[in-house]
Amino acid sequence: MKRPPVNHPDAMRLVVELSSLYVACDDCGHSRILGLDNLFKASELGVHNYMQLCRKIRCSECPKTVPSLRNLTIRPTWIDGGSHTVA
Repeated sequence: MKRPPVNHPDAMRLVVELSSLYVACDDCGHSRILGLDNLFKASELGVHNYMQLCRKIRCSECPKTVPSLRNLTIRPTWIDGGSHTVA
């Protein structure tokens, strides 16, 4: 089954353009901030744009589920200072 694209204006921006990424699980409430080290590691592992990164993120506290059932809030902070929310 093909996954739908991430509907976000910055979906194709590069991971290396992010300064941090706030991730919160809307199911259990667990949240974390991915800093530059985490983002550069993702880039080195082949995750190049924001859309790919959003597809890889999951809650570390919840049982593993199929990607379409993840209920996350993701807020990127771009190096240029822009910030947007993906629900």
